[in-house]
Amino acid sequence: MLRLDKFLCEMKTGTRSQVKALVKKGAVTVNGITAKSPEQKIDENSDCICVNGSEVSYRKYVYFMLHKPAGYVSATRDNHDKTVLDLMRAQKNPLLDRELFPVGRLDKDTEGLLLITDDGELAHRLLSPSRHVPKTYYVEIDGCLSEDQQMSLRQGVDIGEKQRQTDGTGTQEYIPEKTRPAGLTQAAQDEFCSDRAESAWLLTITEGKFHQVKRMMQAVGRNVVYLKRLSMGELRLDEKLARGEFRELTKDEAEKLM
Repeated sequence: MLRLDKFLCEMKTGTRSQVKALVKKGAVTVNGITAKSPEQKIDENSDCICVNGSEVSYRKYVYFMLHKPAGYVSATRDNHDKTVLDLMRAQKNPLLDRELFPVGRLDKDTEGLLLITDDGELAHRLLSPSRHVPKTYYVEIDGCLSEDQQMSLRQGVDIGEKQRQTDGTGTQEYIPEKTRPAGLTQAAQDEFCSDRAESAWLLTITEGKFHQVKRMMQAVGRNVVYLKRLSMGELRLDEKLARGEFRELTKDEAEKLM
């Protein structure tokens, strides 16, 4: 059970004083009955709360799928560049007033699927290194990949990461650590997104190291010229979303992430 004023504040209906004023002038109803006090207890999961005739639905957390365009940074705030949240909040939506954050990061020049939420527990599960959540990218590079290069990417490559190891005497040393095995297939592509591209690939990784896809391609002598994330776990980018567009996850999409 929640206090009515706390519920309405959490749902971004207004500040505590604004909610109190709404109740005072009879603009708030609970199950069709005009609320008499902002301290009234309500069941946020079953009671029907309306403000000025419009129902206010309870949502503990919200989940948005954003088709991130290039030119925006995956952050909540930045002193130099526009963030993905700046992009989204250009649209007036009360749900965007929450303490939202992107789950993981896409580079400024990378496009594609980005999950935006205020659910910290879900974000931790998706980003935890121990869970190995798969992420698939569409990658255009400045050359072709030989069979040997493809095999290297599938088996794991050295991108400069090192693992600390201690021997029996207590002496520590850092040894090279390859990336985890990746999925790699050539993408069917009629027209490239970059005029510098010579081939396109679908790459699936289960890690989230800094600039990992770009560094993996560099490790086999190729450079990424265009990069787009297509999926994260069970969540796939909605092809109907244009760059810069976003929508809430469907109930089915959200449940699959849990």
